[in-house]
Amino acid sequence: MSRIGRALRSLRWRLTLTYLVLIAVLLAGLGTFQYLSLRSSLIDGRVQALGGDLLAAQKLYASGDLTSTAAAAKVRTLATLIRSASGQSVTVALFGPAGVRRVVIPAGADPPQLDPGPFDTLISQGAEQHEIVGSDLVAGFPVGVKDPTLVRTTAVVEVSEPMTPIDNVLSGDVEGLALGGGVLLLLVLLLGLLLTSTALRPLRRLTDTAGQLASGDLRARSRLVPRADEVGQLASAFDHMADRIEDAFAAQVESENRVRRFIADASHELRTPVTALAGYIDVLRRGAAQSPQAMDAALGMMARESDRLRVLVLDLLTLARVDARSQQRPEDFDLVAALGRLLDESVPGMPPQVVRDLSGSPVIVRCDRGALATVVRNLLTNAGKYAPGARQEWSVRVDGARARVDAHDDGPGIPAADLPHVFERFYRGEKTRSREEGGSGLGLSIVQGLVRAQGGEVAITSAEGAGTTVTFWLPLSGDGRQGAPAPR
Repeated sequence: MSRIGRALRSLRWRLTLTYLVLIAVLLAGLGTFQYLSLRSSLIDGRVQALGGDLLAAQKLYASGDLTSTAAAAKVRTLATLIRSASGQSVTVALFGPAGVRRVVIPAGADPPQLDPGPFDTLISQGAEQHEIVGSDLVAGFPVGVKDPTLVRTTAVVEVSEPMTPIDNVLSGDVEGLALGGGVLLLLVLLLGLLLTSTALRPLRRLTDTAGQLASGDLRARSRLVPRADEVGQLASAFDHMADRIEDAFAAQVESENRVRRFIADASHELRTPVTALAGYIDVLRRGAAQSPQAMDAALGMMARESDRLRVLVLDLLTLARVDARSQQRPEDFDLVAALGRLLDESVPGMPPQVVRDLSGSPVIVRCDRGALATVVRNLLTNAGKYAPGARQEWSVRVDGARARVDAHDDGPGIPAADLPHVFERFYRGEKTRSREEGGSGLGLSIVQGLVRAQGGEVAITSAEGAGTTVTFWLPLSGDGRQGAPAPR
């Protein structure tokens, strides 16, 4: 029973039964209309037939007064002729103008009579009247005589017969309608189940795909043939949602893996200066503080490790802010003037020779000033560590809808094996594995994160012995698009 209940609650059965009920109501309405029309047609046809029989019988008695006592035999003969012409099942009664029954054929019968209203109308208007009285059809016809000036009703002939023949015809019609309607509804039910099953097959496929997604198969898709109807739109939206879910889960997994790697690398990097500080403190506790030379050496090493630790913590905080996209205050300013001021500042490790090839026109960018300053300083510091004393050249150009900044140094270049990894966090090339020479390995990661946070991009090209060029692009503001065109 529960299976039947679940089936009836399904969309397939609900749609089918809804259309089945609508068609049943329509068939019932059409059947009722047909029944009433056929009944009215049969009654009208029978009344017309009785009237024709009366007219044929009356031709023999077209003149004379049928209401006088002297015409009694004539009246009886007329009634007998009407009954004979209409069939032995009818009863004929003849009334005078005052409604007095004159004769009934067959004798002794008590046929029903028209109600006073239709009977009076028949007398006054001389028009045929009929109605159903009980289970009999009663029809009244005026009988008139010709007069030089008018035609007047001299008698009324009422013909009555049972409705059984008409009812039998109507019963057969109702049985036919019921049988045909039942067969039609059964066919509609079967065809409706087939059509709705075909129409709802894509929805079942979507349901199966949703179940696969829920069970963990993020690659499951409906992969329905493109359709222009609502089901096609739903399938397209569902697959798009599944793509977004898969991308979101992949991004989450990648983010978690990145966080784990970051925590592991940060822990490793932080452990080194902390261990060094703990070692020097232990040395001082063991008596090195009694020797001024050992004391100065230990304090100097502790100061360097402390400074390295400070720089590393600041870099980690910067990366955390970049990942969180916080503390970004973009504004419109001239990139040429801002870059010139930053190059004028003294940065540790900055080469003595920095060539500037800046645009002669202002280049207005939409960017965070602090982020730009951090990017430039990190690039200067990075070049000073990896290419100490090498000549640097900085240039600014407008490149389409973006400003382009190139920072080139004439250093030894980056090996091809290291080049794909230079933006990875805590990565150091083979030539700079020493922390004293290569720093923490976060500089270019910070540059990439800050530039992307501004809506820009960064790239690096290098070859051993040919120097290194770091290029980053920043979005122009509305006014910045009027700057100098990019060189061809």
